[in-house]
Amino acid sequence: MPHYSPTYVEHLKKGPFPGHVDPWAEAAHYFQQIHSSIIDGLIAQCSSVLLEMGYMVGREASLQIVGGREPDIFVQYAMNTPKPPIKWDYETAAAEVLAEPGFALAAEVELDALHIHSQETGQLVTVVELISPGNKESPDAMLDYRSRREDLLLNKHVNVVEIDLTRSVKRLVLHKSVHRYSYHIAVFLPGYDPRLIGMNYREAFKRFALPLRGEVIPLETQVAYDGAYQLLTVAAQLDHNKGYRDSEMPFPSLMTTEQHTEALRAVDVWSKELERLRGESSNG
Repeated sequence: MPHYSPTYVEHLKKGPFPGHVDPWAEAAHYFQQIHSSIIDGLIAQCSSVLLEMGYMVGREASLQIVGGREPDIFVQYAMNTPKPPIKWDYETAAAEVLAEPGFALAAEVELDALHIHSQETGQLVTVVELISPGNKESPDAMLDYRSRREDLLLNKHVNVVEIDLTRSVKRLVLHKSVHRYSYHIAVFLPGYDPRLIGMNYREAFKRFALPLRGEVIPLETQVAYDGAYQLLTVAAQLDHNKGYRDSEMPFPSLMTTEQHTEALRAVDVWSKELERLRGESSNG
């Protein structure tokens, strides 16, 4: 039975795109595997801090799932005292924790009523949604999701953070600025225009400020992604399944010719080094 060196294993786990989103891993088959682990990684970053601040964090079925709709991550007050929404400066709060504040988007049609405040109906403070590529395919599912997001914002005064790690023509944020970026984080705050943090292809995900009630804490999406990607050995799966082929690239039309060529080159370099390390392990 072969034994491979730690160097080989580390190179295999990191894959051809360390510190960035692996474009081949955006295929639904692989993304669904790492989805839960990314959520776990984000919770691990903030659980203790939130408890110290008087909040509780947990995970539930996503808003994107039919039936039993709850967010991927929810944050609620640890105490049983409902607190009304307050006016605050998210941009300044994000800067104070060295997080990317993004930029404000002009109000969308679906969010025109953002300035209408309803009586607080619950203690839920913030939800974080990791958008699945499969849930951007059905127009009905997208409309249904947006309606539920609007209900959280308008009727329950809940902050909503959406993390979209897959390139796609279809986006759950209806604003032209979204299409300038390959990936994005959208922050929806009751009573404010939504904010967008955009990332281009081969750009690491920026630290973002998780909004609470008049305060924020920083979260590292890229760290959570890297941890999940390596834990599930996605690169090893793709290599084994011969998935790193030109014909297997998800959403190829959303890459420039230069990006496409560079991605294939990165895979080639990684594969050759993997083969070299495998040979060294065998000879050893």
